[in-house]
Amino acid sequence: MRSKTLLFVLSLVLSLNVLAQPANWMIDTPSPGDLTLMPNTVDFTQGVQSCEMMLHTTNVPYFVSDNFAVNAGANYTFSVDVYDNDTRGRLKVYADFYDADGGDIYGEAPLYSEDMDAWQTISWSALVPEGAVEGYVWIKFYDQDDFIDEAIILVDNTMFVEDGGENLVANGGYEAWTMLGMYNAYYVGEGAVDVRYNSAIEAVSPADFMMSGTADITFANAEIDANDPTLVHLSGASQSLDFDLTIDELSQTGLEGTSMVSLYAGMATIAYTNTANPDGVLENDISATFQGIISAHDAYNNVWVHDGAGAYMGVMIFGYSFQEEVAVGDEVMFTAKRDDYFDLSELVSPILLQTISTGNTPYQASNIAGADINTSLPAGSESAEKWEGQLVTVSNAVVIEYNEEDFYYLCTDDDGTTQIKIGDNVDFQLANVSLSVDDVYQIIGVVDFSYGEYRLNPRGADDIKITTGISNPSASALKVYPNPAKESIHISCGDVINNISISNINGSLIKKSFIGNNSTSFDVSGLPAGIYVLRLETTNETLSHRLVIR
Repeated sequence: MRSKTLLFVLSLVLSLNVLAQPANWMIDTPSPGDLTLMPNTVDFTQGVQSCEMMLHTTNVPYFVSDNFAVNAGANYTFSVDVYDNDTRGRLKVYADFYDADGGDIYGEAPLYSEDMDAWQTISWSALVPEGAVEGYVWIKFYDQDDFIDEAIILVDNTMFVEDGGENLVANGGYEAWTMLGMYNAYYVGEGAVDVRYNSAIEAVSPADFMMSGTADITFANAEIDANDPTLVHLSGASQSLDFDLTIDELSQTGLEGTSMVSLYAGMATIAYTNTANPDGVLENDISATFQGIISAHDAYNNVWVHDGAGAYMGVMIFGYSFQEEVAVGDEVMFTAKRDDYFDLSELVSPILLQTISTGNTPYQASNIAGADINTSLPAGSESAEKWEGQLVTVSNAVVIEYNEEDFYYLCTDDDGTTQIKIGDNVDFQLANVSLSVDDVYQIIGVVDFSYGEYRLNPRGADDIKITTGISNPSASALKVYPNPAKESIHISCGDVINNISISNINGSLIKKSFIGNNSTSFDVSGLPAGIYVLRLETTNETLSHRLVIR
């Protein structure tokens, strides 16, 4: 374990509040305050200091570098020095990549630190993966069996080098640090705002704070959180904090670092995250507070929330750990910042403020036409954009193709002019969704935009309802040929056919005839080219079949 001298030096650094976080690095945590950082000027491997990481909870916070440009196919060497002489915790170290669309490309298998009273170097050499354009380093901090209150590990000399060149990790030696300052603030309730700092704060006075924008607002109370010294609660606002589109500025006197942050005061509506919202759009990178019901959950980094049925009312939330705190049907109050990710509107840096209730039924999915989210629509198309992030239903979707390699279906709900992509952004690799080519379905899901196309992403098998197709094994004797057809079709069935009808894909009746035997020919020469539903009423059941007219 560390010496008493080292503990004294680090306590002194923390109490002075001089330095708070290494430049070019960020912390992502399930709960702010899970991890604190400070420079260690006593024990290091290069420069004049290392980065001390202190874990305060059993959550798993991430410590992430800025992205850096890489060259696909280049030889690289990655390394980081770790001093792990604390059996209460250990680190897991990654060096991963993004492609040009921001998609994850995983690098070599991550490695864990080992407990030892000496510096160790975690390293490997490999090739930058095909398609990678950016790299980044991230370090996870895990608690161990004997974790109590805190665990402490040091890191230094983080390097990513291509072909013997320069270190691409900015501030990989943790020599540059930011001053104590505010980095976030957000509405938490009537007359109350929470303020986040990049390091622990020891004393605070309400007289130091002023919020300006719609009006100048002061606070009657300022209190440091008992469990998180990087969090201050302001309450007793001098005026109501009603939401509007005016950006407010919260300032604090007496700080050496950042002393002003922007926020939207009051409760925001999710519609203001949508690019097509006719009433306006929130600016990116400014905290706002929202309340809604979780409508979808991918069990990884994404959840979807809506605060009503209809257009503009839903959005995707991206976070490394937010999904661990919420479930579908939870009504939640949370703060986040709007962002655009390759033309997808999303909320990032979420913090769960309150779970109001659980087990709610999400708001009803809105019925839309497939043309609203046609794969050929460009980014920002109003017909699709208004549904982005929202739960919708497409009826009479005929499956025309399955892409096994990329895990999506293509459907149409008209004559084939429209193509609807059924994607796996919620149900990964469509593990719980199975459709059959030529069958017709009602499909519920959330809309998103990825790789240049709008998609409908069902949440699981319950979001799929087959509406036509061979309905049971006894219908296997049904034969319809030729199909596709141009002039006429021949129909035969094991049962007596009472009548035959043809409807378009939207359900409108086109033609109907009475038969009275188990086979017949049916004239289709007058029908325009397209996809139709052929329906037969037999003595025992009603059968449906997809019919294509050339």
